[in-house]
Amino acid sequence: MTEKKPPEWGNDPLSLFFKDAEYNDRVTALKFPAVYDLLGRVHALFKRFEEVIEKDNREEFLVPRFLMVRSHSSFLAGIRLAMSGQASEAFPVLRSAVECTWYALHIAKDPKGTERAEIWLRRNEDDTAKSRCKSEFTVAKVRQTHEALDANTAKELHGICENLIDFGAHPNQFGVMAAMRKSEADRQVDFSVGILHAEPLTIVFALRMAVGAAIGALKTFQLVFPERFTLAGIDLEIEKLISEANAIFKSYAPKGNIAGPTG
Repeated sequence: MTEKKPPEWGNDPLSLFFKDAEYNDRVTALKFPAVYDLLGRVHALFKRFEEVIEKDNREEFLVPRFLMVRSHSSFLAGIRLAMSGQASEAFPVLRSAVECTWYALHIAKDPKGTERAEIWLRRNEDDTAKSRCKSEFTVAKVRQTHEALDANTAKELHGICENLIDFGAHPNQFGVMAAMRKSEADRQVDFSVGILHAEPLTIVFALRMAVGAAIGALKTFQLVFPERFTLAGIDLEIEKLISEANAIFKSYAPKGNIAGPTG
């Protein structure tokens, strides 16, 4: 069967942007092979987890399973943005991965069964339903659910979330200035802000955040499906990934400024 290939990008500005972004994605994968291999193994572990719980028909875990897929998808979107040079734009997407994870856990650990899932599903029925959902699913409240079950991982994910906010998930100064260049000539100072800013250290930092968010998510979902994680050996694979990720990212860190993803 002959593989159909799409036509080449045009020469208009938007097409050239997409072409450059794809080029950067590929160059990043080649320039940082150990990091790219690690990203591939994180993705594979997500897929393995999804396969393990595919036939779980417990009603109380239906919405958490949906949110788990969204967390996985956010990880993929985040690394694609970061590898292209849009590291700042990767951070809001990666924050979504963390929040999907916390929402999933909060719903799965509902002492009343499916009440929280109902609140979430009915969010847009009317103003009262929306207000109730907003009150039930504050970041503080869903994080507290995690803290009560696994304080260490909750703390790590909270720290990652704060870094994501600092560097782009909110329009804070670090995120804006990370892609800024300063030049001086003839007593004139110019600042330029890049969109595809392929700065190696910035990209590696964003990918380190992505791996941290993903591993934190997997460790959190382990609280929902502990038996399945153990039977499939996913718990052991997570610990192996943590050790390898810490070593890989430490090798790129200038004077130890890029820490490992999680403990």
